[in-house]
Amino acid sequence: MLYLDFHHHTILVRCNESLLLKKIQQEFHFFVTEVESHPETIIDLKLEASPEMPSMVAQKILENCLVYKLGSRQYVDYFGEALTIWDKLEKNIQIFCQDQSRLYELAFLAIHSILGQELDREAICRLHAVAVSINKVNAVVMLPSKGGKSTLLTALLVNPEVRIISDDMPLCDRHGRIFPFPSKMSLDSVPKEGPLATLAWHEFLRYRYPTKYTASLSQMQDRLEQHSENNLNLLIAGLRLSTGNTILTEVPKWKMITPVLEHMIMGMGLPQVMELFLNFNFTDLFKMMFHAFLRSICAFQLVRKAKCYYIYLGPDKSYNAQLLLDLMYEHQNT
Repeated sequence: MLYLDFHHHTILVRCNESLLLKKIQQEFHFFVTEVESHPETIIDLKLEASPEMPSMVAQKILENCLVYKLGSRQYVDYFGEALTIWDKLEKNIQIFCQDQSRLYELAFLAIHSILGQELDREAICRLHAVAVSINKVNAVVMLPSKGGKSTLLTALLVNPEVRIISDDMPLCDRHGRIFPFPSKMSLDSVPKEGPLATLAWHEFLRYRYPTKYTASLSQMQDRLEQHSENNLNLLIAGLRLSTGNTILTEVPKWKMITPVLEHMIMGMGLPQVMELFLNFNFTDLFKMMFHAFLRSICAFQLVRKAKCYYIYLGPDKSYNAQLLLDLMYEHQNT
């Protein structure tokens, strides 16, 4: 059994496969707790064939699954390859699959999806960004998917003073504070040099997506920022240059509103198992509007309290990192 405490929402993961449970523990190492409290959500992972489903009419046919409902239970059938049964009354999710890699991926996505729903209710939002700290100063750099977040983090970590807040998804609350969410580094290839080259990397097989190589940040405990919420925030929107030197420039706060909303509301950083949560009717519209409203509050407060910058990233990775480091050192006494 594995208990995960995400800002007071506890998820209990149960599985008879110790290696699978260990992989999940490494992924969510920052939130593992030894306190066996009453969990708000229970996830049971079963490396076995899916049970026979009762006779039902499909409520929705999606590209990768069929969604059914019967009473308090929602069935998500991945065309015979896997089956998820979510009992909303019991707050229990069972995931059946005979492929261990696929079972791990579905568990990974389910945990993130539950987390997203629960954090939204607490007005804590996920930001699609890489975030680091030095001496009580946070640098939160927003970049789109494939925009170079991991590459930038790799270059920043050459400086031994840099602490990781999150490689992909820091948390922001309605007071504009940034909270750590270190999970795992995910790259297209294994690093050959630098501090990341010493980590243990594993192949992450993903259904319908290219293979990635991942390494748990639990291997870098001494480089993790434990408490970033009271630090000064430097909020930086990243853009790419095809040629030329990197440009870092301060911008008025109103110019930061659009990129923050784009990366906070639409940029999740990973596919979400939305079929678990959508009812596929008009109530979904109100649910999404409510979540968008909460996220807009978080975005406004983050921008209001932060120092705001644009960075136009050139091809020189070391120079990109050095400009950010210089900016952080410049603000460490302000």
